[in-house]
Amino acid sequence: MASKIMRYCLLGGLLWVTGASSAFAASELNTLFTTPQERQLINANRYKRDEAGSQAQAVVDEVDESPVRMLVQEEKSVEYRISGISLATDGAHTAWINAMAYEDGAELEDGGRIKIYSGADIRVRITAPDGRHYFATSGETLTVTYTAAVEN
Repeated sequence: MASKIMRYCLLGGLLWVTGASSAFAASELNTLFTTPQERQLINANRYKRDEAGSQAQAVVDEVDESPVRMLVQEEKSVEYRISGISLATDGAHTAWINAMAYEDGAELEDGGRIKIYSGADIRVRITAPDGRHYFATSGETLTVTYTAAVEN
């Protein structure tokens, strides 16, 4: 009886090992084709992709031949005089900065943005192009300094 059980265990183990090895061999197989025509189609498509890749490489080589431009960081300083702030009940709030009217959310000449805050403390926030925030109220002069990339 024990030898019969040993034979079944041995037979089961062999079946399991051969099944696992055939599954492993099947996972190693990349392309499966059944006719010579399918093989020709696969080869034709493979070489088309290789040609497209070489053309893309040629375009990249052309771009690499252009001269390199160096960008230099330069510190800039701009003064803003807040002459007045007008709050609207319908529509956008307005701020007069350096004798020009700007609506809430407008962009300044240097790329900065303004935000007008209403409430107990009415003020203007100027966000510099580098992301720093500066605050001022009506009648104040604000000096904004930021770094900007300058082409060399």
